[in-house]
Amino acid sequence: MKKLLLLMIALMLGFGVKAQCPLSTAVDFTATDCHGTEVHLFDILDGGQYVLIDFFFTSCNPCQQATPKIVESYSAFGCNMYDVYYMEISDRDSDAACQTWCQNYGVEYPTIAGTAGGSGICNQYGIGYFPTVILIAPDRSIVINDLWPINNAQTVITALENQGVQQHDCTTPVTDIMPDFTAPDIDGNEIHLYDILDGGQAALLYFFLTGDEFSQTPMPDVTEAYQLYGCNAHDVFFMEITPNGHDDACQAWVEQFNVKFPTISRDGGGNDIAQAIPVGFYPTIMLVRPDHEIAMRDIYPPTLEQINSAMTGEGYGQFPCAEETLTFSVDTVNIVDNQYEINWITVYNNTAEDALVTSVCDQYEMLAFTLDGNSDFFCYDPIEIVIPQGESVELGFVCNIIAKNTILSDVVTLSSNLPDVSFVVMLEDVWSVDENGASTTLFPNPANERLTLKGERLDKVSVYNALGQKMDEFNTEGSELSINTTRYQSGVYFIKVNEKTLRFVVNH
Repeated sequence: MKKLLLLMIALMLGFGVKAQCPLSTAVDFTATDCHGTEVHLFDILDGGQYVLIDFFFTSCNPCQQATPKIVESYSAFGCNMYDVYYMEISDRDSDAACQTWCQNYGVEYPTIAGTAGGSGICNQYGIGYFPTVILIAPDRSIVINDLWPINNAQTVITALENQGVQQHDCTTPVTDIMPDFTAPDIDGNEIHLYDILDGGQAALLYFFLTGDEFSQTPMPDVTEAYQLYGCNAHDVFFMEITPNGHDDACQAWVEQFNVKFPTISRDGGGNDIAQAIPVGFYPTIMLVRPDHEIAMRDIYPPTLEQINSAMTGEGYGQFPCAEETLTFSVDTVNIVDNQYEINWITVYNNTAEDALVTSVCDQYEMLAFTLDGNSDFFCYDPIEIVIPQGESVELGFVCNIIAKNTILSDVVTLSSNLPDVSFVVMLEDVWSVDENGASTTLFPNPANERLTLKGERLDKVSVYNALGQKMDEFNTEGSELSINTTRYQSGVYFIKVNEKTLRFVVNH
């Protein structure tokens, strides 16, 4: 009887004792949380943040009681954007179970499921009781081996403040310097953040997760804000970045929400960008000033009203997209071939939406159309063609009455259902604009090292890339300008001169 009583007392004491993490130094790990975000412990520590880890599992009653208090303290310390980075690790649950847990308890910080590596991490840290909350210092030492009992959020707050961790408001504007990045978007366009900022534009970055309903909800407001603030051609350049969505998932996302601004996927380095900042939760709308300072680490709640408030506070104005987009025109072309050979031109729709184009043939021309290179037909009567936004259509024509090297006006007449819409027209590698008797020509096209622009009264010349960003600006009083193109990446560019816009290609 005495032995049985001693055994019962020992068992009671055993269940009443809260075991600590036995380690004094952190063990590195890399794992993907239940939302698809990759978490690398030593990267976070090396960035100067403390790391608080809550080891738990979803059916654990003490874990359920402690989590709301930990979540409250997470908000008190700036939502993973300042001195401390929160995460939680399950030793047994699936991604789906952890996602439900996050929704039920309002967990916005990374949650690593047991099936995604959490079980192995728990074993590495010798965790046998749950919850176990530890704090790791930037020097990788474990300064709190087990924070228990957690009576309220203040318990966590006090423990962290005793380690020198300071409280911060999650929505307070800060003046941290934004780290630079260069990454391709899903269309293959290279996005260099500092190039955008150094060009005088602010940057609005929308960090999101594909397949996440919380990230989907603000999208109509974000895309409307993009339209209100000039479609990336004025004060603010919009882009979106995801750490979990690959190119195919992002393409579906772009089509679903009709996104016109650059999207950087996980394949393009989205996870690395999010980790370098770091981004604490999703969605996050970040506003960065041209001087590289972060004006707002998170515009919250993510609504159009709040975005407008942030923009107004920074002095950024609204502009219609028609003024922000390059003004393209249907230019006359220099016909250099004989009268029986088809001349092909390319018409680019660089407007903000699909355009219904009506072609008109007059008595001197016969037009052949090629759509996507596989459907040819001749035009004797007006034909309506839909050119999707950002795409082009090839037009081929033969002039029945023409003298060699004659400049013809209105070879192709185009009209559209959209107001103030016009199009770029290119005839092989020869460009010619006939306006008030002044002719302007670009050569060679494509260009490698240099591009020469010839024409009367060049005055102000601006070069834009395919995203509508201004790359260069020249002031000249002469009739010829030589432009060094070695600094431009291979791709399509536009020159605006004397209210006309010409297209050229750089091919290194």
